[in-house]
Amino acid sequence: MSQAYTLFGDTRAAYRAQDEALALTTSPSVMTRALVAMDTAACLRIDGDPGAAAALAAAVYDRLAPAYRSGLVHARTQLLHQHLADVPGRLLGDALA
Repeated sequence: MSQAYTLFGDTRAAYRAQDEALALTTSPSVMTRALVAMDTAACLRIDGDPGAAAALAAAVYDRLAPAYRSGLVHARTQLLHQHLADVPGRLLGDALA
């Protein structure tokens, strides 16, 4: 639900869904937590804070083991990157490189 609300731009509902997803994830699911963090970063951008969005996304992406930097996590990170300009865009671009 987090991703759906994020794509619709309903950040209030997205943040709520993100909190619920993290509460339901009792084990340290790397993929789930990374995807939720990317949704949070996308919400930050939508809410007008591209610097925080890029910083969060880059930090999450940098911490991931290479095996987790592909597929859906990579796609969501690239999508966010496409919506960032200037310094935030370069920050996230460097993490993706």
